[in-house]
Amino acid sequence: MNEAETRTEHIDPALKTAGWGVVEGSKILREKSCEITPGRIEGFGRRGRNR
Repeated sequence: MNEAETRTEHIDPALKTAGWGVVEGSKILREKSCEITPGRIEGFGRRGRNR
């Protein structure tokens, strides 16, 4: 079982049972895949130059 299957089969049902995504004003968001950008990570969301 991979991470996505674990979430679908176990975590999402538990969240719905607890009211998430059911109660008005609550929502469950899926993770967004992100692109890896070139450059050294410097912290505070900054990246160094690509070498």
